[in-house]
Amino acid sequence: MRIAIVGAGVVGTIFAHIFGKVHDVTLIEVIKEKVDLYRKEGYTVIMPDGSEEHESDVKITSNPEEVGEVDLVQISVKGYATEPATKAAMPMIGDNTMVLSVQNGLIHDIIASVVGKEKVIAGITAHSGMPVKPNVIRYVGGYGPLLVIGKYDKKPNDRFWEIVEELKKTGEQIEVAEDIEPIIWKKLVANVACNPVAAITGMTSVEALACKETKELIKMLAEEVVEVARAKNIYFPEMDNIAEFVYEAFAGTKDNKVSMLQDVEAGRKTEIDTLNGAIVKEGEKFGIDTKANKVVTLIVKSLGYPNIKY
Repeated sequence: MRIAIVGAGVVGTIFAHIFGKVHDVTLIEVIKEKVDLYRKEGYTVIMPDGSEEHESDVKITSNPEEVGEVDLVQISVKGYATEPATKAAMPMIGDNTMVLSVQNGLIHDIIASVVGKEKVIAGITAHSGMPVKPNVIRYVGGYGPLLVIGKYDKKPNDRFWEIVEELKKTGEQIEVAEDIEPIIWKKLVANVACNPVAAITGMTSVEALACKETKELIKMLAEEVVEVARAKNIYFPEMDNIAEFVYEAFAGTKDNKVSMLQDVEAGRKTEIDTLNGAIVKEGEKFGIDTKANKVVTLIVKSLGYPNIKY
């Protein structure tokens, strides 16, 4: 199967490494320096057990037209870059191409608006990594399957099942959900409640969960997400005790810095608009006041000003 992964960041590179063991994978990256580096030196993935796996013959380009139509396009960019990245990927998307996203936040409608909802495979991954050098990534691993995915229009067809079977050839655990939306929101609530708190305070989960005040803020953010989810008729069992769920999810990151904190420390734009900002917008549709999420959105967006503007 031919796969194009748009975005050669941490997640994109990890998935290129995993999928590339079985399939023909090309990375699409807009940063020319990264393209040149990967072509010249390849990349190294430090696996969860500490072993190092190096890829020297990397297929990577900044020009999707060079790749042509593929079977699967995976969008692996930050939430704010989703629309331009998807539009740029159109030369690779044919009649039989499907588009996968396991990005954080509420971004699947953005992709669907470009390619059509029937082409979108939505999902989550609980696996993550951290950059060590520009072409060295530490794959932290994660709990549970590599992917939990579902057809975004809830109408799985033959092509969808063909893609699923091809992905399973990697030997990784790939689970299919009949209704992917509650699963997306289950991960969303953990990201919304924990990531901005880490980004604002600079704390790891160990530090934040030892502090009464940050735990209270995490709880407030999570409870607002649950209120919005209920208004959208979305339910998952953890909603009934949401504070304990997000505390446990955050604790799983241990001493690792969450991606939003990494972005803030590196002076990069964050995904706050497709996380907490998206909850604020969804809340407005139902007349739900999401004050805590609005406040942390404004604070995170002010970090790095005036060099970073949203």
